[in-house]
Amino acid sequence: MKKLTSFLHTPIRKNVFWPPFLLILAAVGTSLISADFFESSMKSINNFILDHFSLFFSYSSFAMVLTCILVGCSPLGNVRIGGKAAKPKFNRISWFSIVLCTTVAVGILFWGSAEPLFHFLRPPSFTAYTSGSEAAAQFSMGAIFLHWGLTPYAIYAIPSLGIALAIYNANLTFSLSSPLAPLIGKNSRPKLAALIDMVCLFALVAGMSASLGAGILSISGGIADQWGTLDRGFLLPLVTFAIICSFILSASSGIDRGIKNLSQINFLFFVLFSIIILFIGPSTAMVDAAFEGAKSYIKNVLPLSLQWDDVRNSEWSQSWSVFNWANWMAWAPITALFLGKIAYGRTVREFLLFNWLLPAIFCLCWMSIFGGSTLFYASQDTDLFKNLLETSGPESIIYQVFGEIGFTNILRPAFVMAMFISYVTAADSSTEAMASLSMKKFSLEKFDSDTNLKVIWGTLVGLLAWIMITFAGIDGIKMLSNLGGLPALLLLTGITISLNKMMWHPKKYLNR
Repeated sequence: MKKLTSFLHTPIRKNVFWPPFLLILAAVGTSLISADFFESSMKSINNFILDHFSLFFSYSSFAMVLTCILVGCSPLGNVRIGGKAAKPKFNRISWFSIVLCTTVAVGILFWGSAEPLFHFLRPPSFTAYTSGSEAAAQFSMGAIFLHWGLTPYAIYAIPSLGIALAIYNANLTFSLSSPLAPLIGKNSRPKLAALIDMVCLFALVAGMSASLGAGILSISGGIADQWGTLDRGFLLPLVTFAIICSFILSASSGIDRGIKNLSQINFLFFVLFSIIILFIGPSTAMVDAAFEGAKSYIKNVLPLSLQWDDVRNSEWSQSWSVFNWANWMAWAPITALFLGKIAYGRTVREFLLFNWLLPAIFCLCWMSIFGGSTLFYASQDTDLFKNLLETSGPESIIYQVFGEIGFTNILRPAFVMAMFISYVTAADSSTEAMASLSMKKFSLEKFDSDTNLKVIWGTLVGLLAWIMITFAGIDGIKMLSNLGGLPALLLLTGITISLNKMMWHPKKYLNR
């Protein structure tokens, strides 16, 4: 009763908290009462987004890549976040670990093997490649280089840099509206602050639910593979509950030390696990995959990024490129609050190196190792992997790869544990930020948020993820990504424009 009374007296920003909370609660309630109606409604909304905003997602994402390059090469790159006397809060290794583990969530773990196999077995019609061919394999590596390299990390880097400069160098409030000041003016910004924060809360719930859904599927797949007698219908809610409890507890216990330690453990696992797979797996195939992926990426980056010719509004582009951009965008705004905050004391050019270039390179190395090994084994027994994908789902692919490599009883439980820790690491900072945005007291020095709010948002994320994967599987994850990405797309486009204005006139917009 005491906790409930405390929550009722929490200084909530009512116009920020209640609209997205009630909307998501209504969606969860509708799905439980009428699953068919909910699924058909989600599909209709999803189709509308894809039909009308597909090109907007692609163009905006590519513009962020160009902006990262321009800012890094401009005089703005020399500006120190927080002023010339500002000192960093973390050393470079800790900083990079936090950035990487806050952004990847379970993405590279789930899609590292699943996505290249999809493209290998089902190449897009505009390529005219045969399923399972060498050309399809080369295209698949280029596609995951596009979806997990420079573009997604530009989607994170742009709003993070905009927030860092706004709060530390322009002395604006710690809000998602602050980076828009060069575009809309300082006087108009406070009027839009509540609306922007409200929309981004909704976007992040959808984005986190999509990522959590991928994690639930993969962890459940690993457990089911380890103990084949367990029922999937029993595993999904059990895994969902365990993950929700973990990241709520992590967020509630304090963010600075908790996320730093978790990130370093997570990063160490990423490095060790990838090195082990590189040495015990088909090493030559992995190296070849990296080179072929780089060549295919260079060849196709413009047509795929800008949807030229037959790529435009194709089923493949909407199902993969737009899905990826939407998912990254849904996470980006509120994740950027955290990444911008910990960038204090770094130069803009250093920020781009550690938030854009290095994480992208790391992900490409990871994708080369796991994607390359998957394609190597799939090319040897295409029917096996095709049947596995169709009958057991994408979450089963990585465990089949472990079976081909050997040491399954060691690799599989280690991977499942990594999936668990990875999502918790990424989600606790976002849950903390969501609770902070919901409150009137929003401190720059520390996230002073209410534990009850973290529980509420964390529970809603978990319920939405479980409902979508239960009724729609992998398609449900994609629908959630598109739904969360649309409002974030508008904000990120505005921040990109603002950052370009700031780049050309830094003295006009920055105080130090």
